[in-house]
Amino acid sequence: MKLLASFSKLAAASLLALTGAATASADLSDLRGTWINVDDNTRGITKVVIGGSGAVVSLSAWGSCSPSDCVWGEVPASPLSSSVSAAPESADRIVAVYEKSYKMSILNAYRSGNKLIVDNATDFKDNRTDTFNSYTFKRLPVFINPNLVPVLPMLDISLMQPMTNLDRIEGAWKNVDPNTRGISKLRVAVAGADVDVQAWGSCSPTDCDWGWTDATPLTTSVSQNPVNANSILATWESSITTRRAIMTRGGTMLTVQVTTTYKDNRSDRFNTYVFVK
Repeated sequence: MKLLASFSKLAAASLLALTGAATASADLSDLRGTWINVDDNTRGITKVVIGGSGAVVSLSAWGSCSPSDCVWGEVPASPLSSSVSAAPESADRIVAVYEKSYKMSILNAYRSGNKLIVDNATDFKDNRTDTFNSYTFKRLPVFINPNLVPVLPMLDISLMQPMTNLDRIEGAWKNVDPNTRGISKLRVAVAGADVDVQAWGSCSPTDCDWGWTDATPLTTSVSQNPVNANSILATWESSITTRRAIMTRGGTMLTVQVTTTYKDNRSDRFNTYVFVK
């Protein structure tokens, strides 16, 4: 009679749950996972884990104990479908039985919204009064170990920007004439409309570094955006010379026209060099 009373309580609770629309679309996949009691101070079931795959279901439970929760262990659970013709996987609730020498606990679990309801009917095998308790659980968030997540390369936003004319001038350039007596190589750095140029002159045993200098974009009109300039002007000042270089990109080559003005009695010079990357 005591066992029958326990089943009657479970049946009544299940009937009550069936009237709620929140569980109408649930199935076994909605039940699986780790659930913790919303009441941190519960004296009953503190946590349940619903596992398995397909129509096979398992239930693990923990009860409130001190200093740590008591492990009830894992038991098989039976899916409860809405009809005998329904597939077990479509069941929206499960029932599991924990059998001890002194009691039998019947657990009925089902969804209510985003919560899990577990009704627990306990039939004691001694003179104690049988109990019925209903607990509400929330899903435990899944923790992903960041060390196990593959590190994806960061998206280079600069690759998404359209290439400008100045961008085409940027890079390392070398003189097509390896025996030149003038500028042997160049490095152009572009950041929007800001341009910097480094040049090396032919020297022995190693080329002479002229250093970095600011360059000015040369547009075809005052209204043109500087980033659309096809040419730039760079100037290098020294104690004996002023070198002005106009650099123009044409196809895969960079043409550099250099005017050298001497500050002594030497004659000024004009040279044209061709560079490739």
